[in-house]
Amino acid sequence: MINEEYYVWTEDCQFGLLDAVNELTETVQNKRELLSVDEALAYRITTQGDSELLADVYYSPKFVLSEKLYALLRPYDLPYVQFIPANIEQLSAKFYLLKVINFISLIDEKKSKVTIRRGNIKNVVRFLLSSELANINLTDRLIFKVGHSPVTVVHKSIVDSLNAHNLQGLHFIPVTAWSPWAGGA
Repeated sequence: MINEEYYVWTEDCQFGLLDAVNELTETVQNKRELLSVDEALAYRITTQGDSELLADVYYSPKFVLSEKLYALLRPYDLPYVQFIPANIEQLSAKFYLLKVINFISLIDEKKSKVTIRRGNIKNVVRFLLSSELANINLTDRLIFKVGHSPVTVVHKSIVDSLNAHNLQGLHFIPVTAWSPWAGGA
């Protein structure tokens, strides 16, 4: 079944939360298109987490990835995913904003509760994927957003690969068990 193949990438906020430092960063992270950016985006940790470890992913609420996590995702060469260099003021490590510009709205409408505005899914309370998703080439559905909502869905093959690397701050919940209140680890 298609739903067993997917996980929702959820926030693990034990490492703190980020805010954009400037207008460029805010604009770039919120645009729903691939962009050409000439300078690194700038973030700062505005809410300290409980852990002092260096995370492999921070949330702004977008995903800001460590160089290690970037290196693991880059070989998938996903045409609808963009990695934009980013800095976090309090940290010297290199980071990348993950922009997912792959919007797929193939959900089982009878088993999902979503808000639709102007024909696009904007908010998700619960969802199951439609079996029609299997008609899309796997490489075109490895990572996607549920409509235009903030919910990011990742295929099991990527989740299994990433979970083998003991990454900090990375948390996935099966689509069948996810809710907005499920939270991170």
